[in-house]
Amino acid sequence: MVAEGRQEITCGGSGRPPKFRVGEREDDCERISELPDHLLLHILSFLCIDDAIPTSLLCRRWRYLWRSIDSLDFPQHCGERKGNSVEFIDRILALHEGLKIKRFCARIHYNSSYVSHLDSWMNFAVARNVEKLVLDLFAVENGFPSYVLPRSVFNCGSLVELDLNLCHLRLPPSFRLASLKKLAIANTVFIGNALRDLVSGSPVLEELILVNCNRARDLDIVVLNQSVKKMKVVEFPDEFEEGTDLKVYAPHLRHFELQSGEPRPCRIGDLSSIVSASLEIRKTNTCLQYDPNLKNNCVQIVSRLLLGLHEVKTLRLSSWCVQNLISCKASLSPKEMRHYLPTQLQNLEHLKIELQLLEDELLGIIFLLRNSPKLERLTIHICRRPHIDMAMENGNPCLYNWTEECLWNCNPSSSYIPSRHLKEIIVENFKGEDNEIKFLEIVLKNSIISKKMVIVIPQKSFYGSGESYLECCRKDGKASIQYMKNIEKLLTLQRSAYADILFAGSYATSISSS
Repeated sequence: MVAEGRQEITCGGSGRPPKFRVGEREDDCERISELPDHLLLHILSFLCIDDAIPTSLLCRRWRYLWRSIDSLDFPQHCGERKGNSVEFIDRILALHEGLKIKRFCARIHYNSSYVSHLDSWMNFAVARNVEKLVLDLFAVENGFPSYVLPRSVFNCGSLVELDLNLCHLRLPPSFRLASLKKLAIANTVFIGNALRDLVSGSPVLEELILVNCNRARDLDIVVLNQSVKKMKVVEFPDEFEEGTDLKVYAPHLRHFELQSGEPRPCRIGDLSSIVSASLEIRKTNTCLQYDPNLKNNCVQIVSRLLLGLHEVKTLRLSSWCVQNLISCKASLSPKEMRHYLPTQLQNLEHLKIELQLLEDELLGIIFLLRNSPKLERLTIHICRRPHIDMAMENGNPCLYNWTEECLWNCNPSSSYIPSRHLKEIIVENFKGEDNEIKFLEIVLKNSIISKKMVIVIPQKSFYGSGESYLECCRKDGKASIQYMKNIEKLLTLQRSAYADILFAGSYATSISSS
């Protein structure tokens, strides 16, 4: 009985949680309450406001503590009534007694009647030297004008991180964000040189993130700050008008990432300092090889992107990018192939690609390896889509029907893939299927790997040779007969005498690669 001896819940065996006594909860609360205020406030800073306020009921010490927290996080629906977030936020700010705010985050459904409320929130945060400011607005109906950010925000010297969604940036004639290091802006229209001026007015800016900006006009990203080292551009599909372009000019940028579902033409200017880049373009349900004009347009997009990234050392490409590296499917000699390559990746050392095991991808890989003379490491992540049995208007099967044997009619000769510096190939999301074995057979036969191929498997802690992995599978007894046969076939494939095939779990992979 709890009243007599305090109920105990025990767990036997090593590595399990120790005894827990229900009656100790009040004692634990008292011990926590003995901590100094700054530690209690630090604990509260990890909670959203809806969770922080109820702590006032714990005991007298906690009653008004939440009023001094330096982190105010208002989720999309907050307060007792949930649907009246604006009034709730007003009430909380009126009760707040802190002199310093490190983080102010508000996410609300916006309409034009809230302008005065939002202005007061922004001025409240600026007056308390806010360091991170997040204003994430959602339009209830189309047609509402974007919220115009107050001028006071653009001269907030304490601001380190600014994250805005559906806000209009009307820059004052003179401003300076002296401490701003990270700027993220979504669903905003930049007119004229507004973006360039905003970045120039942030002298220590390090990271720039743009999401779905300038949907109906060109997006010109000009970054001359030497401090800006990282940029990410995200563009959602079916959101941009035809005839608009994305232009990037950032000579001091080190890391560039582009995420897009429906890519628009992109022109990259000076990125001479670039070290790593990621092109995650994931256009779905297309059939590019059956529409030559569309295919050529996509090839031009990828070619221009790679042309601007020719100095990169680490490159990540989605399946769509690999498919659209070339516009022809004819068998080419190595000399002919050079004329179709978009650019020479002279400094590329690590190539990361996502594959769906398509014929166009295989040709794209050949072209990439042929064009990367210093490549040392190749990481292949095998992507899987549900089988799409969908006919196109012209009666041709869908491009993503990758189970068709006809996709593997292309079998290049060894002269296509020299890869003299290639030391390691890592294959992620491996399932041991027939298509994967066929693909790895082509790679092993036509590549010179001086070190190893690592196959990433579901078992998280395993790391060892193929023979050891087979023995592990036999003892485990969970692998299918076909899976075991495919692993045995993989181990007997023709390959370089110096290449070992190793198997590693997701946990052991990082250790083995270091």
